[in-house]
Amino acid sequence: MNNEIVRIENVYRSYGTKYEVTNSKNGIEVLKGINLSVKENEFIAIMGKSGCGKTTLLKILGLIDAPTKGKVYFNGKATEKLWGEELADIRRHEIGFIFQDFYLMDSISVKENIMLPMILDKRTDEECIQSMEKLAERFGLLHLLEKKPYELSGGERQRTAICRALINNPQLILADEPTGNLDTKSGQVVIDSLVQIHQKFEKTIVMVTHNPQMASYCEKIIFLKDGMIMEEMIRGEMQEVLYQKILEKMKEL
Repeated sequence: MNNEIVRIENVYRSYGTKYEVTNSKNGIEVLKGINLSVKENEFIAIMGKSGCGKTTLLKILGLIDAPTKGKVYFNGKATEKLWGEELADIRRHEIGFIFQDFYLMDSISVKENIMLPMILDKRTDEECIQSMEKLAERFGLLHLLEKKPYELSGGERQRTAICRALINNPQLILADEPTGNLDTKSGQVVIDSLVQIHQKFEKTIVMVTHNPQMASYCEKIIFLKDGMIMEEMIRGEMQEVLYQKILEKMKEL
């Protein structure tokens, strides 16, 4: 049985209010009673219409945001009992983040962007270079290492961001619309990269996406509606069959 990496229990998240209440008249309730478990080596998609709480849920899973009410456990530890420094340490070493807008630094080279988490961790130059080159080779970036991010295509920038997310060998990869700003061809390269990370690196991935085609590569799809989990779909058939089921389900959201 796979070990649980992160679990959230009865999680609510409201904005615009300091009170830990649900159905608050003083704020907007984005998540309403979410229960979710993410286990080792799962590949999960979170889907739903804009404003349904997908990104908020991802931020809570990644310990970037905290719930207004409810519990979050990371590797069995209740995160509410952890200090800010301890949370930052988990984010830095156990979680890799991939964003729609890449969040690369244009003032430094591709190789420096990839190595940045290790540099901040004060790892040796040799360790940084060795890990960076291994990932760059794996994701077809060796010929671009001296370039700046603004000189790259969207797909190349996202692959750079993927390498950066992997450099500290995290347990969990969280991807927020990783193909959202890419054309179809570049998007396919990125989703192929994520599949490779899942299968060959044996990484756990949770991906927010609005794209049914991308979601059909996942093993589990979670559908959110109005801040609540409407349904979980498990992949038990051919990808094309799953894709059609996702399309049908999206009409209900």
